Amino acid sequence: MTKFVPPHLAELIEQIEYKPGWEFYLQNRPREDGSGGLTFHIVSNAVDSFDFKTPMRVNHLFLVPLATYNRNNWAAWIFDRIRDVEAHEAAEFFRLDGVREFAPHHSNGEDPYRIWHVSDWATANKSSGEA
Repeated sequence: MTKFVPPHLAELIEQIEYKPGWEFYLQNRPREDGSGGLTFHIVSNAVDSFDFKTPMRVNHLFLVPLATYNRNNWAAWIFDRIRDVEAHEAAEFFRLDGVREFAPHHSNGEDPYRIWHVSDWATANKSSGEA
């Protein structure tokens, strides 16, 4: 696994100012399926979307692309990942007449940052890691 950190990326991550309690860091991280590599972590403070009284800290992981972006493009890439987290959380909480119409898909093989519309309940209700 490569230990290469693209120029500008680590420096920019250290400079991030965002919501109180949120954390941002890089880590070389192998995955159970043999994939992995340099990973950007966004740790957010939230509440459980089913029980608003229960606080949660959620670790969102994004593989860093093997790219030679300049400073501005790395800044945009970081910002896009924060927007992915915010869009994911909006989809967790948004309901119409009690239905989570855009509920993220968390199960294995799913992209939890893709926005779905009117998913079936069996898929939308799975927890992270469930097949």
